[in-house]
Amino acid sequence: MNKAAEIVPNGQRIPNGMLEDNYPRNMWWVAAHSREVMTKPMARWLLETPVVLYRTEDGAPAAIYDRCPHRWAPLSEGHVCGDKIVCPYHGMEFDTAGNCTKTPTQKMMPKTAQIPAFTVKEAGAFIWIWMGDQDAIDCEPPDVAYQTDLGWSFLDGYYEVGANWVLIRENVLDLTHIAFLHKNTFKQDDWITAPDSFLDGETVTYEQEFDLAPLSPLFCAGMGLPEDKPIKRKQVGRMPALSISFSDWIVHDPAPEDGARSDFIMRGCHIVTPAQRGKTHYFWGAAFDVPTLSDDVAEKTKASIIAAFDEDKHLLEIMQKQIEDDPRGMDYLEVTLGADGAGIFVRQILNKKLAAEGRKLSGGRT
Repeated sequence: MNKAAEIVPNGQRIPNGMLEDNYPRNMWWVAAHSREVMTKPMARWLLETPVVLYRTEDGAPAAIYDRCPHRWAPLSEGHVCGDKIVCPYHGMEFDTAGNCTKTPTQKMMPKTAQIPAFTVKEAGAFIWIWMGDQDAIDCEPPDVAYQTDLGWSFLDGYYEVGANWVLIRENVLDLTHIAFLHKNTFKQDDWITAPDSFLDGETVTYEQEFDLAPLSPLFCAGMGLPEDKPIKRKQVGRMPALSISFSDWIVHDPAPEDGARSDFIMRGCHIVTPAQRGKTHYFWGAAFDVPTLSDDVAEKTKASIIAAFDEDKHLLEIMQKQIEDDPRGMDYLEVTLGADGAGIFVRQILNKKLAAEGRKLSGGRT
């Protein structure tokens, strides 16, 4: 090993547990887009747990553990009948609470044939799931009503990212990487100073105002602005829960055309849900406070966003693999910069929530 590396203090001051089980259970996570969940069951790994998601025939979403307790066949390979899901192997039926209600091959019902069930709620464009202590549910999913508000146009997409969810969460709260990693996509090179970050309970916020400058081409079309026109913008970010954060681009055109609108909002939405170890479901959204976007504008905007997010995915996956493969792992030196304020708050909230569940991340230094 390089001798210089041997004498440098190693490790994270506040561990993020990215190589461990670092997923708080007692909180709302997103399980799927609403449109994904149908009466045909679907399999999805959530928090290192196989889950089957489906709708009963009356349209209500449901989620239970994706293994029949008889011979462990995935229930996601079965079908829905009324408000029951039927195992494909021997026809055992289970209700949405995970109780076995029918065993076709015998009259006596096995008393132990019960499957863990999870509370799910439909809010905005998503199905939310609580996978921890079901008696500990003390809040509703975050407010995302704008996603289905007819006054907004909502674009969205999905990635499976081969990286721990904390890496993604820290990435989307760090605005300064945009001027470098996304210099050819966002083209917003004034994002090199750290915003002011604040912590209120478990809500992280940041704010930053910018001088007149052209808006990123990712969002000009959605606001009907030319790519070379100087505008004023304010960035306001908010993370109301570890699972979701928003980034509002509050735009003011100081010299609009006659009769044209001068103020706009584009709300970015970043949702992360741990999948299997080292993998994350990443659901993104981009909403404009205009009721309709033309198909051309929607397609252009979505393609531009995907091009930028592909850059994040590529680098984060390489980072995850290198850290996993490096024998020093999380013991290597980690330097914190001024722009990491929001990310540090994330780690503080994470460690607090894990401690409340009686769990603790290894590593870290005082």
